[in-house]
Amino acid sequence: MGILYNLVKEAKGNSEYETKVIRTFEPKIKKSLYLTRVENRDDLEQELKIKLIRYVRDYSLEKVPGLFDLNEQ
Repeated sequence: MGILYNLVKEAKGNSEYETKVIRTFEPKIKKSLYLTRVENRDDLEQELKIKLIRYVRDYSLEKVPGLFDLNEQ
């Protein structure tokens, strides 16, 4: 399986892996922040990281639909 899947799976019980997930997305976050005003970047970066951690914590790996489930929809 993918690296991100494994990181999210491990992050469920270990905050060290949450940090690794953030580091994985950090280049994308930084690149996206260049589209915003300079004075807002620090606050937006912090908010994006908080959202990312919330999504990782709330994401249910057991409820991910399989190929046949998607095919039935």
